[in-house]
Amino acid sequence: MPSLVRRSRGFILAALLGVSLAAVAGCGRNYGPYPATALEVNERILRIRGAFEKTKADPLANEVRLDLQRTETWIVTAEAEAKDGKVDERADLYLTTAEGQLSMIQTHYARRRAEEKLAKRREQALAPTADETSE
Repeated sequence: MPSLVRRSRGFILAALLGVSLAAVAGCGRNYGPYPATALEVNERILRIRGAFEKTKADPLANEVRLDLQRTETWIVTAEAEAKDGKVDERADLYLTTAEGQLSMIQTHYARRRAEEKLAKRREQALAPTADETSE
């Protein structure tokens, strides 16, 4: 039985690491220290806004409601900076913060799903088989 637990922990850790790396890998594509033009800022805002809406629509969203509100605040702040025509490090900071918040939320979702899957497997492993119940 301990080996099953170790395998399960390894699976959960591997799943979380994979999700985290996938989220981080998609966060800062080909941008220098900060977006050089307002067009790049707007493109990045649209990409992050799309990821936010998808994350917000998840069935587990109620568990991370405050984090979703924080993420939306960072996105709105970055949008305000972009509308003012200011392309500087602050807009990049707001967007990077929103991306980090989204990554944290997606990691939470992955962890919860892995925990649920593990609980179902445990229940199945501990459930009496048909042979045991007929005796």
